[in-house]
Amino acid sequence: MKILVIGGGMSGLTYAVVCAKNGLDVTVAERNNRVGKKIAMSGNGKCNVGNANVNAGCFNKSNIVKNVLDEISVSEYVKFLESLGVYTYADGEGRMYPLSDSASNVVDCFRYQLFKYGATVLCDAEVTSCKRVNGTYEVKINGVKYVFDKVVLACGSNSQSPDSVPFGIVSQNIFTDRVPSLVPVKIHNMEGILNGIRVKAEVSLYDGALCLGKQSGEVLFKDYGLSGICVFNLSSVIARREVARKRGDYYFTVDLVPKLSEWDLGEILYKRVKSRADSDKLFYGILHNKLAECVLKRCEDKTDVSKLSHIAKHMRFDFLKLLDFSMSQVTAGGIDEKYVNLSDLTLPDGIVALGEILNVDGVCGGNNLYFAAASALYTFSKAEREKAYAKI
Repeated sequence: MKILVIGGGMSGLTYAVVCAKNGLDVTVAERNNRVGKKIAMSGNGKCNVGNANVNAGCFNKSNIVKNVLDEISVSEYVKFLESLGVYTYADGEGRMYPLSDSASNVVDCFRYQLFKYGATVLCDAEVTSCKRVNGTYEVKINGVKYVFDKVVLACGSNSQSPDSVPFGIVSQNIFTDRVPSLVPVKIHNMEGILNGIRVKAEVSLYDGALCLGKQSGEVLFKDYGLSGICVFNLSSVIARREVARKRGDYYFTVDLVPKLSEWDLGEILYKRVKSRADSDKLFYGILHNKLAECVLKRCEDKTDVSKLSHIAKHMRFDFLKLLDFSMSQVTAGGIDEKYVNLSDLTLPDGIVALGEILNVDGVCGGNNLYFAAASALYTFSKAEREKAYAKI
């Protein structure tokens, strides 16, 4: 059987490696000049390859996610990685990294396995058409016609590559709307003086009076708005609602002093006001000077400690928009689940769809790479997977 895998990312490489280790004739067609380009950029170059605490709650609501995670456990995923030569450790939050702390090293392990077991890898390969003819697939790659018995679509999402979705291969009609996710947000009338400041905070996302979610972690203030992992995770809430064509009156509140209650912060400020401290020194030792300046600017009466403490604990930023795909880590939306056979992830024309091209997106922390690989493993029988793991 001749198999074509379109896309040399995490899902495509995983699928191709398992095929090759089972003695199948597999070809990977990658549009970039090297496979694994997105993997090599992940985790700030360290490759956050998975998450030891992965669960369905880390993703949008999806029966595909449930089926894949029920079948492919963390321990089996680790076994697969070790069969490549990738040994991992997990940090305190469950984020999994290779012992080498090198994303490019992970890609090297994939590439070596493909070479070792005889897979064909075509880079700078543009797949422009795919037509089913008498049970086979006629595919054009760089203008040359090839025939394959099976085609696997693993070309990723719009993120960091807006033109990657191959509408010459599958119909656009089977896709939901697609929205950048895990992405910085643009804020209305953002205070420019905050640009570049980082702070450990608790961030809440609201639609009017309704709180849609809370995240704790580092916030990075930019001249255009907000960034940082906790903001990225909340951006996914907005992105998923946009995929469902829900609109909202969104705003963020940032608790700049999460280690103090509003009452305790007010008590500290009250003592400073009573001691006749200058207003620009009220937050000394508590807030970055520029953050303090913004808090004070939002309060007319600099002696109103209740108002000052409330602003510092609930600093509001009005949402303007999500930044574009070039800034996003993943895409919310993709091939609609109703067009996917949940037992083997095939589409109506028999093409297999894996990873990010499906309507599946997870929060930060290695969940998306995990799903990409797990979706590929899920399509093989247990015997095929075990055969692949046994060959180290």
